[in-house]
Amino acid sequence: MLGMSSPVHTAARLCRVDAAAAMAHLSRAEGMGRWCLGLWHTREVSPGLFSGQSLFDGGTGWVRVTVDAAAGRVHYAVGATPDRLVPRIEASVVAGECLGHAEGSCVIAMIAWRTADMDDARWQRLMAAHEVELDLIRTQLETRT
Repeated sequence: MLGMSSPVHTAARLCRVDAAAAMAHLSRAEGMGRWCLGLWHTREVSPGLFSGQSLFDGGTGWVRVTVDAAAGRVHYAVGATPDRLVPRIEASVVAGECLGHAEGSCVIAMIAWRTADMDDARWQRLMAAHEVELDLIRTQLETRT
């Protein structure tokens, strides 16, 4: 049974880079391997299918990435094995000028859905991780490191 917290978590950051740069960083192994705490040392196993190691428990994680560039969305189906992936993480990128921010900026939002079997401790960890990941993404993009 789910705890009292919401079954969805959303976090966002305003970044001083254009939407195209953000989309690339969010969807390629070179970018994901630097910010995704659950998929460290990300490598692309086949087109769109990535694997890496969790910084939390050392386990191998898998993600299938689907990019909808026209909508500014990156969908992540995640799981412990490539044949049992669940589509429960999404990143949205909106050009900053659409929201009244400076031209060449963007807003990146991460959305996570909680599965029925996720206990409160794991859900809290995931929400905290997404907050940190967004800070990593913003800093990496803005400093081009």
